[in-house]
Amino acid sequence: MILKRTLSIILFLTVTFTVRTYAQEGVTQLHITEGIEEGIAKMQIELNTSLLLTAMSVCMIEGTLPDTSGIDISDEAAQTLLSMWQSSSEMICPISNVERKCLHRMQGGYQVRDIPVSILAAPEEDREHNLVINYTKSGKIDDIFVAVDNARIDQILLNNASVEDLARRMRILDFVEQFRTSYNIRDLDHIKKVFSNNALIITGKVVKEKPNSDQVLKNIGTEKIVYQTQTKQEYVAKLEGIFANNKYINIGFEDIEVMTHPKYSEIYGVTLKQKWNTTNYSDVGYLFLMIDFKDDDNPLIHVRTWQPEKYNGRELAREERFHVGSFGKLNR
Repeated sequence: MILKRTLSIILFLTVTFTVRTYAQEGVTQLHITEGIEEGIAKMQIELNTSLLLTAMSVCMIEGTLPDTSGIDISDEAAQTLLSMWQSSSEMICPISNVERKCLHRMQGGYQVRDIPVSILAAPEEDREHNLVINYTKSGKIDDIFVAVDNARIDQILLNNASVEDLARRMRILDFVEQFRTSYNIRDLDHIKKVFSNNALIITGKVVKEKPNSDQVLKNIGTEKIVYQTQTKQEYVAKLEGIFANNKYINIGFEDIEVMTHPKYSEIYGVTLKQKWNTTNYSDVGYLFLMIDFKDDDNPLIHVRTWQPEKYNGRELAREERFHVGSFGKLNR
C-alpha cells in the first residue's frame, strides 16, 4: 500500500512537471473528466496522450517525423502514427486543453474518443477530424484510429440484444475505425487481412443512357446504376495502384448503421456514408460491409459493396441500398 502510494506521488509529480513544461510552449493537454478513478492508470492516460499530441505539434513545427521514444506506446500504435505522416496526413490538435471522458473497453483497457485534429494537407472542407485512442489497463497507448461520425454511436450501442451483442457492437466501432484508418495510411496488409479470401466485392457506377421518345414524354431519368463484381485479389491490385498514384488520401465515414444478420447471430451488416477524397478523385456513396465475428479476435469481411449517393437527381433510397438481408448463403 505504501509502495503504491509512493509510486502514485512520483507519477503525479512527473505528470505535473511535464504538463507545466508543455503548457509554457502552448502544447495541448488531455484532462480526463470522468469514467475512471483517480490513480496511476488515469495519470498515465493523460500523460501519454499529452506527450503524443505534443510530439505531433513538435514535428509539424520542425518538419520532422513524430518522435514517440518518450511515450508509453505500443509498436503498432507508433507505426500507425508514423504512417499517417508518411501518407501526407500530418495532424495537429487545434486546441490547448482537451477535456474528455474515459470509456471502458469490453475486451479490457480504456478508450478516449473525439480528440480533435486538423489534417493540414487536406482541402479546407475536409480538414477537421477526431482521433480515437485505445489504452491498456495500465494506460499505455495501444491503438490510434481516425473516428467515424459519432452522431449515432450511442444509439448503436443501446440497440444491443445481449451482453455478447453489446461487446460485438463496441468491437465493430473499433473495427470500422481501424478499417477506415488503414485506407488513410495505405496499410494494404491490414486490408488484405480483414477481407475473406472468398469476399464478394461489388461496386456501382452511374451511367447515362440515350433517352428514347417514351422516356422524354414521361420525363423518366436517363441514368442507371451498373454494378461490377471483383474478387479480393482484383480489388487489392486496383487499390495498390490508387495508393501509388495519389499523394493525398482521406476516407471519411458518416451515418453508421449496424444490423444483425437474421439467421447468423455472429454476422453483422454495417452501412456507412463514405466520403472518398484523393488527389485525383472524389466521390460520396453508400458503403456496406458484412462482417463475420465467428472468430471474435479476427473478424472477416465477406461482402463489401459501394453504391453512388445519387442518381437521376435524387438520393439513393434506403430500400435501394444493399443491407444484411440482401445476400443469401455465405461462403465462409
